[in-house]
Amino acid sequence: MKKVLEVKNIRKVIRDNEILKGISLSVEEGDFISIIGVSGSGKSTLMYIMGLLDEPTEGEVLFEGVRVDFKNHRLLSEIRNRKIGFVFQFHYLIPELSAAENVMVPMLKTQKSRKDALKRAFSLLAELGLRGKENRKPYELSGGEQQRVAIARALANDPHILMADEPTGNLDSKNTEIVMDIFLALNRMGRTILMVTHEIELARRTKKMVEMRDGVVVGIR
Repeated sequence: MKKVLEVKNIRKVIRDNEILKGISLSVEEGDFISIIGVSGSGKSTLMYIMGLLDEPTEGEVLFEGVRVDFKNHRLLSEIRNRKIGFVFQFHYLIPELSAAENVMVPMLKTQKSRKDALKRAFSLLAELGLRGKENRKPYELSGGEQQRVAIARALANDPHILMADEPTGNLDSKNTEIVMDIFLALNRMGRTILMVTHEIELARRTKKMVEMRDGVVVGIR
């Protein structure tokens, strides 16, 4: 199976505090990997490095077999926008824009025409159960609906990998189930997913669980 993403001997030190202590991990095409661990274990720091949002102190990151140059900010930005879709605990939707316009934002950054971007935005929102709500502002949507808009936005440019950092951490049990079902369905269709979560029951539904403690991987199952 083709490796989408790989980290080798990653260390992250912040003000003499070693957050990550030599982690190696690979993500293959079609994987659904959850990273679990208590608060402070380093799981979100690892995801930010794997998502090219942060630079490791030591070690290397390979995206689709090519070593990432963290000094090449233009290339980093292009990979993040075109090949990685991000979903965070807080949706970070632009409040002045409608649901569809929020989904369009990453597409317009790639010079996609407004007409084509709008068409895809409506299609993605419909697939995620938001047909008829495309023109609503974020404040007119429930928390679960806002997170589904964020998922649609993450999928806008058909990324090679979807990364989710505590995507259900701000949701009630009903909306947690809806969001998790969406991720599972996306994975069944071939989408590669890497998810950080503190909810062990969600992690058990993924294909592989990576457990972290004190900046190291202590188990993979």
